[in-house]
Amino acid sequence: MGKSVTLTYIAILASYLFGGNVANAARCNADNCLRALFPTPSPAAYSSAAAFCATFTTTVNTQTTGFPTRATSACGTAPARYSSACSCRPTVSSTLTSATPTSVTPTPTCLPTRPVNDAVSNGGFECGLAPWVAVDIVNTKHSITSPGDASNFAYQFNQLGPKDPSADMNPAAVYQDLDLVTNVPYNLRFRTFFDKCTQGEGFVGVMINRSPVYTIDACDKGAGAFKDNLVQFTPTSDQTNLRFEFLTNEPDAVIKIDNVSVVPLH
Repeated sequence: MGKSVTLTYIAILASYLFGGNVANAARCNADNCLRALFPTPSPAAYSSAAAFCATFTTTVNTQTTGFPTRATSACGTAPARYSSACSCRPTVSSTLTSATPTSVTPTPTCLPTRPVNDAVSNGGFECGLAPWVAVDIVNTKHSITSPGDASNFAYQFNQLGPKDPSADMNPAAVYQDLDLVTNVPYNLRFRTFFDKCTQGEGFVGVMINRSPVYTIDACDKGAGAFKDNLVQFTPTSDQTNLRFEFLTNEPDAVIKIDNVSVVPLH
């Protein structure tokens, strides 16, 4: 079970020390001393610091010992530093609540890039999906999942039920349009993952400008781990569509694609 606390910091330009015997005003400095005395969000630390401030600020204080241990490296032994931190301490604006921790797949947050000489952008899916385009059909879905192949993320295809009759002609897919040089040979490399090797697990097909050039099925190289694939091709057009298609008869199949690159041979 976890604890969550919402802390609201109140900015105070000038405030007075608590109590009737206060002779001087303490100025609030939102500095490292404040952050050390009131770490966020720590209910236990807040309670102990608030208790310290309740006694420390009742009079004009000149003590140089007895400060909270966690704050001394930032505040030193100058009473004015502690008076300042106490005068602009945060206030707890909500009660403690309990929550059950859940496992959440991290969301990629970056701009797609491509290595030098690589025509594929975001080939490792570290920046989400774009500029790839996913095509889902009946009983399939796609996602960007973690972990990937020696990286944080990968493209994942899921079969959610029986194969739809239209899948043979129009299967689920993911594709990207590439700018290549006509009549120059290229190496297409990518990694595939199949969750199991069965007769119905199916395959991944590679299409270049809608023409099939390569297939890899679940049992070709073994299941349960990412496997390397290499395809050599020579584009006949500078605008080239690279497309991966997924076809399976297994109602719960999981297939992943990762680390896609298209690099000229020379």
